[in-house]
Amino acid sequence: MNTPNLQSALYDANKERALIYLDIFREIRERHGEQEAIDILRTALETRGRAFGKSLKSFAPRNFRGLCDAFAHAAGGEMWGPQEVRCDDETLELKMRKCPLKEAWQNAGVTDQELGLLLYCASAMDVGTMDEAGFDLIIRTWQPGEEGCCSLKITERTK
Repeated sequence: MNTPNLQSALYDANKERALIYLDIFREIRERHGEQEAIDILRTALETRGRAFGKSLKSFAPRNFRGLCDAFAHAAGGEMWGPQEVRCDDETLELKMRKCPLKEAWQNAGVTDQELGLLLYCASAMDVGTMDEAGFDLIIRTWQPGEEGCCSLKITERTK
């Protein structure tokens, strides 16, 4: 499979993953309420993120260039369109200019409120990833009216 086809397949797989999250979220919400749906989805995604975070441990405590290349620019970085806001010895700040999850949810017709909740849930994967890798993370998920998607600030672990 050539690179453009691989990129397209990877993007489509992430959009499909988003629709699975949506179905799971809605089913749990229907049966157990919205807060339970949020809690369950966030917990599961944080656990999944921790599995990926193990592969990034070698970049802790402050190899932010290496972390950026391995995390933000993996597979060419095209899927998320990461914009490096800052990458130095103290911090890695990224603004994701696009997101296959957000795009899939928007195409599925979710409301802005539900979109915000789903992105908040999905952000737990990054929380688990960075915690397991040995970094602190502040993540700001997309809000209605904003361009792009989430913003991440990754720093040396202080705890």
